[in-house]
Amino acid sequence: MKTTSLIMTIMSALLSAFAINPAQDSSISRAGCTLIEKNRSAQFITFITHEGTSESPSGVWLRLRNNTNCAIIVETDDVSPARLNRLPNGGVRVERITTSEDGVRLPLHYLIQDTRRWRAPEQAYGWGDSAFTYEILAGQSVVFNVPLTRFKKGYDVAVPFNYVWEGSTSVGMGVGGVVHRVYFLAEELPKVVRRE
Repeated sequence: MKTTSLIMTIMSALLSAFAINPAQDSSISRAGCTLIEKNRSAQFITFITHEGTSESPSGVWLRLRNNTNCAIIVETDDVSPARLNRLPNGGVRVERITTSEDGVRLPLHYLIQDTRRWRAPEQAYGWGDSAFTYEILAGQSVVFNVPLTRFKKGYDVAVPFNYVWEGSTSVGMGVGGVVHRVYFLAEELPKVVRRE
């Protein structure tokens, strides 16, 4: 009888030592991504402005924002992002960006899709043989340009991405894995811009 009671006491102590306490349980349940701005989607694209550039005479500037506390990865042309810094003497210095920064302009890879969704999204332009990936940290955004003609032809823009823990392989078309896309619909572009 004493042996059975002793074994039960030892077993009880061992089980309670290995049980998950409520503090551990709540930290596990919070391990997923959460929204930063609760009234917005996890990732979203907004219209910034309409301005002409030498590369894109009728370009629409869009901002892709990562509204979660988890980093995401997007695909870009094989050109490292850079910024222009004004020097005190009036000159300009081009600096290569080597870390994630909010608001950086990227030659972002995106897809286009007819607004009726009758066909699968397709590459918007030739992405080339090599591509870079760029990590958009929690709460950060990137800016990219889309020719106005895409919207005039009735196309929506879709940007494929991966979460960091999924890795950076097959971001563009999602080959062999889960496909995440964030859309900017043609109808979201102000009518005054579409008419230009």
